[in-house]
Formats: sequence, structure tokens, C-alpha cells
Amino acid sequence: MSLSTLDAVQSTTSPRIEAPGIGYALREQNRYVLNDPAINAVEITFERADDPLRIDRYLGEQEFEHVGIHALKLSVASPDAPGHNYLDTLLAIAEENEAESISDHLGFTRDGHNGVEMGHFAPPPFTPAALDVTCRNIDFVQTFFARRERRFYIENIAYLFRFEGTLTEADFLWRVLKNTGCGWLLDVTNVYANAVNFGFDPYDFIAEVMPAADRVQLHLAGGFFDEQAGMYIDSHSEPIPEPVWDLYRHALDQGRRKIDTVFLERDQNYPDERGWRREIRQVRAIAEETCCPR
Repeated sequence: MSLSTLDAVQSTTSPRIEAPGIGYALREQNRYVLNDPAINAVEITFERADDPLRIDRYLGEQEFEHVGIHALKLSVASPDAPGHNYLDTLLAIAEENEAESISDHLGFTRDGHNGVEMGHFAPPPFTPAALDVTCRNIDFVQTFFARRERRFYIENIAYLFRFEGTLTEADFLWRVLKNTGCGWLLDVTNVYANAVNFGFDPYDFIAEVMPAADRVQLHLAGGFFDEQAGMYIDSHSEPIPEPVWDLYRHALDQGRRKIDTVFLERDQNYPDERGWRREIRQVRAIAEETCCPR
């Protein structure tokens, strides 16, 4: 069989895997580079777009193949389900910007619907009782968004403490994904941070959880090791470190055909134009090399 014939057979029996959408979490500081050819996706943080003084579409005239909305206060591990006012406004921002997905964090920011916001994410106790509450709230959220055909993703968080529990984090997350069918927003840097801080293998974590997810998005960011605290901090303030790049490659390999989009986050110490473009192009190059080898 000639090489050309072999290539034709392989192309019909093994469809080429497309690279995921690649883009930034939108900040005013990177808006001017969003026309880079490496970028075909964007993530909007809901709390930034939900500005009562803003009257224009948050994305303006720009169009992207993939748009995601990232929320901060659904607090799905709280005892109460999220309030309808928050959900209504979140959905309105998604519709205005033609977003296909909505995401939030696997944790809680308050003890109940009317509770005081803590200003940060706390992990749920990894217990069967917390699992039941979390799955119930995610089902509620998914039912709400499904009416407008928006897919919901849950993000694993970085944390500096853990409550006592009877399940591992990987087992808890696996069960959440299996029980609810929601997508997984795999924050690669958060997995790395928790692995450094609590002494587990991040590669095993991703390999264990990935089979439970039908659809996956990725977050990448840079942080730093705080010598005084003795912990790695997911600060979104630094370039992506080499161990996270390596873990990103592993996540892409484990999630073949499942990964929709990859979003790069940066919230402090913003790079210059060359820095913005270099890092996003590296994200794309690794995705294409891993998902679509020649």
C-alpha cells in the first residue's frame, strides 16, 4: 500500500482531531490583542460585564468562534440554590455576547442565599452530604440554563485549607461530574497549586477525574511560591511556569476530543504586547502539537 493510499485510509477511519478554541479571559489590558490570529475564543468574567453603567455589548464589535461566561458567585456548595436574579442577569450577559457556555467554581462564597459574601472561594467538605447538596444545586443551575441551550461547567478551585472529609478531592469531583453531567472547567494551575501545597500527584488527579467529564474547558495561569506561607499561590500575576506547561500537555492528552476551549488568565503584572502575544501563541502551539499531530 502506498503512503498516499495509507493517508487516505487513515483520514477516513480516524478523523482529525480539531484543536480547541484558544483565547484570553478578557481584561481591558488585553482587549487590544484579541485580534491576534492565535485567538479564536474569549472568556468574559460576569462580574466585569455586569456593569449598570455599561450600555454597549461587552465584546463590542468583535466576534469569536467560542465565547464563555465565567461567574464568581453561584456558590454551588452553599446550602441554598443560587438566586434567580443572579441567574437571570448571568443568562442575559451570555445571550448579549452570544456565549455558548457558563461556568463557576466548585466551592462556596457564602453560607446561604442571603449570607454575607466572604470575598473568596472556600472548598466544600469532601463528604457525601456536601456532595448531595452540591449536585442538587448544579442540577438546578443546569436546568435553568438548559432552557436557553447554554452548557454549564464547574471549575476545580485552588485552596489554602481543607475541611475534614471522607472523600478525596478527585473522588468528590469525579462524582459531581458523573452525577450531574455538567462540564469540567479544568484549571490546570489550580491542580498544580493544590498538588504542591497538599502533596499529591497532579498527573494522577487529572487522569482520575477526566473519564467522568463529557466536555472540558481549561484554565491556565501563573502564580508564585510564597516562601513565608510555604505555599504556592494561584495569583494570575506571573508567566505560566514550566511545570504547568507540562501539566497542560498532559491534560490535553488525557482530554482528547473532549476539550472545547482553553482560556489564559492574567489579572496582575500585565505583560507588554509582545508578552501577551507570545504566551497565547505558545498555548495554541502546544494544543495543536498535542491534539493535531502531523
